[in-house]
Amino acid sequence: MHTDPFATVGRRDGWMDGWMDGWTDDGRHASTRAMPSARARASTIVARVRATTTSRRREDGRREGRRPARATGTSRDDEDARGRATTREDGAMTRRAALGRGIALAGAVGAGEVGATAPARAFIDLPSRLHNRYFFVRHGESVLDVRNGGMILSNPSFKYDTTFGLTARGRAQMQEAAKTILRDYDGAPAWLYTSNFQRSFQSALVLREEIGLLFSQMRTEFSGLLDPRKMGALDFGSQEAWDDVWKNDFDDPSSTPPPVPSSLQPSASVESCLDIYRRALEAFTRLEATYYGEDIIIVSHQDTLSVFAAALNGADLSRHHLDYPFELGQVRCVDLTVPPRDGSISPTDLRGDYAVGDSAMNYSSSAPSAS
Repeated sequence: MHTDPFATVGRRDGWMDGWMDGWTDDGRHASTRAMPSARARASTIVARVRATTTSRRREDGRREGRRPARATGTSRDDEDARGRATTREDGAMTRRAALGRGIALAGAVGAGEVGATAPARAFIDLPSRLHNRYFFVRHGESVLDVRNGGMILSNPSFKYDTTFGLTARGRAQMQEAAKTILRDYDGAPAWLYTSNFQRSFQSALVLREEIGLLFSQMRTEFSGLLDPRKMGALDFGSQEAWDDVWKNDFDDPSSTPPPVPSSLQPSASVESCLDIYRRALEAFTRLEATYYGEDIIIVSHQDTLSVFAAALNGADLSRHHLDYPFELGQVRCVDLTVPPRDGSISPTDLRGDYAVGDSAMNYSSSAPSAS
């Protein structure tokens, strides 16, 4: 039976009645009158225990031949003079010497003299050699893409609204995307991650069925890492506003769409390219730390995927919409487990570990020939 922990708050029944009746005219509770005598009895008991413990320690010390404890009134200088040796007769280090050595070592480490460690790093470097191959898939056509010539919607409050799900054309686009992954890239996806906005989630369901993945191999991302870019005041407006947003991105990657003025925190209603880049750092740090040598599908949204692709490939974030545009249902493969075939990025520019058996000289155009 579930019990509400706050069910008795404010009720005067049981022990509460007894407590309330104990107050006297002088503002003191009756239970406090016994406190002085209780404290005196407790002090007497503690004194007896201490005296007994001290007596036992002295007796044990005499039997073992140890130096007795410093008597009351003996100066610290006299004690130090008698115990300057750092070891006992049996060769063991004294407690004082061990404590002093530990304090000195801790101070040296804090000052960076000995035992200094490298700063902790929470995220991987981007671009970096990756352990897995990633398939970026933009969701298929949704009701938002056809209503009133195309509408923007990024507010998380509407992410579960099935009104904005896929159209019949959107489902067909996802069926074709599955064929592209399997046929054109010879993919063998092991995991499918998706944004939990309905247009993305429904796209992932179609991909899962077409590719033949189990439901246990599908992951819905609830932390917001795969959410669409927050567009603030542009929500429910025309998708033509994207052009102005991208122009501002090109001029300044830290620029954002106009925020919602009525929001309690207007800056939280919008995102810049740099904000999405921080999302990429966290997302791929988690994925690279979790999987190795897998094909992973990520179903998400336009700017989220284009900035992710630019970040992984070390491209200019301000050109994300130009270098890595995503049409509805489009698939892009990001494979940094091997040297890029198009030569767009040199693996010697990538930070991180090379694959087993590889070395930097294998990919350097100026690598010396074997003699």
